[in-house]
Amino acid sequence: MAETGSLHATRFEAAVKVIQSLPKNGSFQPTNEMMLKFYSFYKQATQGPCNIPRPGFWDPIGRYKWDAWSALGNMSKEEAMIAYVDEMKKILESMPMTDKVEELLQVIGPFYEIVEDKKNRGSDLTSGSDK
Repeated sequence: MAETGSLHATRFEAAVKVIQSLPKNGSFQPTNEMMLKFYSFYKQATQGPCNIPRPGFWDPIGRYKWDAWSALGNMSKEEAMIAYVDEMKKILESMPMTDKVEELLQVIGPFYEIVEDKKNRGSDLTSGSDK
């Protein structure tokens, strides 16, 4: 199990590097909604559930960030890492290929094979039970 956690952490760290290295005026501009998701999953993965007071009325950006993080409730750190990487996968195809993106693809590449293998086995099991 520790090996799996380590794999999730490695994938998470690679995805964080990609997001943090996005140029402010680059060809890929994530939406505010996307960035809030990344922010909330990052905070949950690195600090755990939100346990700080909600920012005041005069800090609307802080409130949006707090709301996004707080909405994750008691999601585990590992689940947050997985969710962060899953969000990254959704946008990878639209991103320009950089060294950081290439590094992330190398790290998460085997994941796609594992998921496909599990899907295929699940189909076999399902079709086997119908017989």
